[in-house]
This record gives sequence, C-alpha cells and structure tokens, in this order.
Amino acid sequence: MKRGPLIAVVAAGVVLLAVAGLVLWLLQRPPGPQAVAEDYLRALAGGDAETALDLVASDSLDPSMIEAAFAGATATISDAEVTGVIEDGETATASITYTLDSTSGSGELMLQQTPTGWKVAPDGLGTVTITSALGDAAAIGTAVFGVNEPVVLLPALYQIDAAPVGILTGALTVAVAPGSAATAALQPQLSDTALETASAQVQAYVDACTAPADAVPENCGIRVPWAADLATLTSLSFRVETAPTLAFAEDLSSFAATGGVLVATASGTTRDGSAGTFTYRTDDWSLRGGMAFTGNQLVLSVD
Repeated sequence: MKRGPLIAVVAAGVVLLAVAGLVLWLLQRPPGPQAVAEDYLRALAGGDAETALDLVASDSLDPSMIEAAFAGATATISDAEVTGVIEDGETATASITYTLDSTSGSGELMLQQTPTGWKVAPDGLGTVTITSALGDAAAIGTAVFGVNEPVVLLPALYQIDAAPVGILTGALTVAVAPGSAATAALQPQLSDTALETASAQVQAYVDACTAPADAVPENCGIRVPWAADLATLTSLSFRVETAPTLAFAEDLSSFAATGGVLVATASGTTRDGSAGTFTYRTDDWSLRGGMAFTGNQLVLSVD
C-alpha cells in the first residue's frame, strides 16, 4: 500500500528531468538564421563592430581595419527588422528593412550554416571603391585604405577623407548598405598647413645634413671644396645662417628648398703636413627632389 506514492514521485522526477533536459537542449542549441540576422542588425545599429563581425562567415576579412573604419562611421542603421526568412538546407535568405542616413532601405541577407552555427554570408557587408585625383590612399575613421580597389566595410554611413590626412583636404560621405557596392571619387586639395608640415620634414633633413661629420654628407646639396686647401680632411662642422625655403612644384610632383646660407668649417692636414682649418660659405644652398602622397604620408625624396 505504501509503494504507490513512491512510484508516483519517481515518475514525476523522470518528467522533471526530461523537461530540464529539453530546456537545456533548447538553451544550448545554436540560434537559427532569423535570430542571427536579428543579432547582426542589432549589433550594427548599436555600433558594435566586434559582435557584428563575429556573426559573419569569413576568414579572409581584416577585422581590425573594418572595426577602425566603423568606429568613425557618422551614422549607423536604425529601425532594422527581419521581415521574413526562407531556409534552403544549409543556406537561408533573410528579408530586411532598415533606415540609413534618414533613407529607408530594404534588401536581403544571405546566411549559411557553418560548424559553429548560422552565420551571415560575407555579402552581408558592403564595399566602396575609392578613386582619388591625388595620392594613393584614403582614410575612413582611423583606417587608411588604398584607392582603386573595393574596400569591405560594415553597413553604415562613412566620411571618406583624402590622405595624407592634414596634408590633403577633400572628403565625401558615402552610405554603405548591406550587399551594396558604392563608389567615391575624391578631388583632394593641399591643406593650408601642408607647406608648414612639409617644411618641418625639410628642417629635420637639414639638421641631419649639418651634423658634425668627417666627410661631406651625400644627398644634401652641400659642396665643400676642402681639397683646395687640405690634403686630408679630419672633421667638418656647419652653421646654418639661413635655412632653405620650401616650395612645391605646381603639379605637386617635386619640391625645391632654395635660398639657404650655409657656412662649413673644415679641419685637417695641409699639404705641408701642418694642421689647418678653413671656412667656406655658400649663399645659394638648395635641396631639390620628388614628392609623393603615399598612404598617410607626404614623402619627400632628395635627388
């Protein structure tokens, strides 16, 4: 008579264990394509590049560059919604709507099954191909990208700046939508501070050229006729009375720093074997060479 309740208690325990196992299975089950698409859109709207990229199925992306660009996005998508999902085996298509730059948009997100669960296909991102009339790069956020090739970005609104930033001016705002291929054509101009910045480079070069030496420095535009007075040269010292003044060529392909006044003092042994020191003055010291806008730098190369 006392065994009935025991059996009932055991049976109830079995049911509870079964329910607990089902709940645990549901909790551990990877999210389906709709949930992944919603999580992806939510991460984009919240400015969470890391989470968004974790939901994308691609090992060929450079997440650091994409995150650096996304950090500088001027606006992210909003009012994003998954309106339907169609599954087809290991792939799925999610229909989405969103707002970007006050403009309503719609499209599709392709998803695919991976060993770690559903992921957004790489075309859930977008691309922008940048061209530039000057320089070989452009900046988006803190990332610098080459021109004339597609740049993969997370969907958002971006400001694209001519590079080198601070040397060149000119910016465009481009909306990159999911799966879109945008273009941006930059028309850079020299900034008001470009000459000042480049002059600092020239001054650093001048300082290196005029450091004490035991031979005439090469590629410095310096001529010291010490051999007319000395048999051997022991040391050279320089005094810059007037630094060369920098100017860019009109086509920005070369530079000239001219009008420098330099005094060189040469010490050594004269032809009769005695020690001697002689001073030479140049009133037209100049440096000339090429210039290029490479990456995020203005590079001056002295001829």
